Parts: sequence; structure tokens; C-alpha cells
Amino acid sequence: MRTTLLAAFLAGFAGVTSFATEIVAHRGASQLAPENTLAAFKLAWEQGADACEMDLRLSSDGEIVVIHDQDTRRTTGVSSVVAQTSLVNLQQLSARAGKGDAYASERIPTLAQALAVLPPGKRYFLEIKCGPEILPVLERQLAAWKPNAAQIAIITFDPDLARRCKATLPWFKVYRLSSGEDKHRRRVGIDQLIAEAKRDGLDGLHLSRSLPWPQFAKVRAAGLELYVWTVNDRDTLGYFSTTAIDGITTDNPLLAREALK
Repeated sequence: MRTTLLAAFLAGFAGVTSFATEIVAHRGASQLAPENTLAAFKLAWEQGADACEMDLRLSSDGEIVVIHDQDTRRTTGVSSVVAQTSLVNLQQLSARAGKGDAYASERIPTLAQALAVLPPGKRYFLEIKCGPEILPVLERQLAAWKPNAAQIAIITFDPDLARRCKATLPWFKVYRLSSGEDKHRRRVGIDQLIAEAKRDGLDGLHLSRSLPWPQFAKVRAAGLELYVWTVNDRDTLGYFSTTAIDGITTDNPLLAREALK
């Protein structure tokens, strides 16, 4: 019965590719599938997500891999520093992330592998977790996506890296992530974030839900796009469904779709 109801709910979104408030699946549908894996991205599409967020790092041999942490231990159970490990060795690890034997065959994907399963009408938010050394590789791998630039967005907490990304890849949207603190843990207010984003030619801000919600309206008023992360509870999703934001990042796109309809 439960499976039948879920199938009926998802069938209502068949063929629909865009919604008023964009739902961004955080590391894919990461509540149910191993984060940052092809399985998580595919499940997110099935659950009605408009986009998936993923984390990017470089392997020791200069390949872009999709993983959040500097070390593989949390998601694979084996400790290897990503930047000091080759792609071949990284992809020998199971990236099941505690989600059970059904996902034992999941591997740490490359960006190229993730792009290969991006459906038409959907998009990725690429969060850069390392430094500017990734930019030449990213520029090369995304060259073929220039005609479909609307399907790719770049996000980063680093203001200088965000500026460099926009200068290097101006055809893609670039958003500054912020939790309200800089890398030195100094407080950064929304007015400052807006001013810096406009100075750097960015397309918008991607803000933590922990920041003061009433001030979020300033972002849209300044002509910038606004995304909020990471929202997983129905009440907060309901609140944001009544506000003018461009998108919500969530671990549970199915719940978000239901709350925002």
C-alpha cells in the first residue's frame, strides 16, 4: 500500500522539470541513499528534485571526484586523504556511507560520471571543497556544457574562489555560500554578503537556514538570487513556501516537494 501511494505521488510529477521554488537535493537524496553517489542523484530525480548539490575535490592525479570530506573514512569506512590518493584507488572503495549492503557497489564518482546521468531540464550545484587548483580541470571538463549552461551552477564558501569562478566560467551561475561566518569565524552579516556578491559579479547567495530569515528579503531586493540550506523539517519548508526565495536545499526532496506544492 505504501509503495502504491508513493508511486502515485511521483507519477503526478512525470514530465515536469521546473517549479516555482527549486528543490535542490543535498548530496543527492542523501537521507535514503549514500551521499554524493550516482544512486543518490538518480533517486533524487525520481523523488521530484529539480537539482542535486554535490561536493568536488581533486584526487592526487588531478581528477575531479565527488566527495565532501578531505578523508574517505566517514563515507567508505577506509581512511584515505582524497588529495593524496589516486582515482583508481579511490574508486576501489565502497561509498555506501552506512546505507546497507544494497549500496555496497556504489563508488566515489567522478564529476564526468555524475554529469553523464544529469537528465534534461535538471541541474547540478557544484560545491568546490578544495582550492583554486581545481579551476583549470573544471574549466576543461565543463567546456562541453557551455551550450547548456543553465544546467550547471557553482557554489563555494570562499569569496575569492567564487569571484575567480565567475571570472573563469562566466556562462555558469555562481553563488556564494555562507553560514554567517568567514573562514576566521568572524561574523558576516547579510548586508556585507550582498555587497560582496554584487562587487564580485555573482548571481546570488546560498545561505544557511540559521541566519535571520526576515533579512533574507534583502537579497532578492538587491537583485540577487537566494537559496537556503539545509531544510529538512516540514514546518520550515512550509515557512519558506510562502516567501520569495529561488530554491531550498534539502536531504529529503520528496518531503520538500510535498511541503511546497
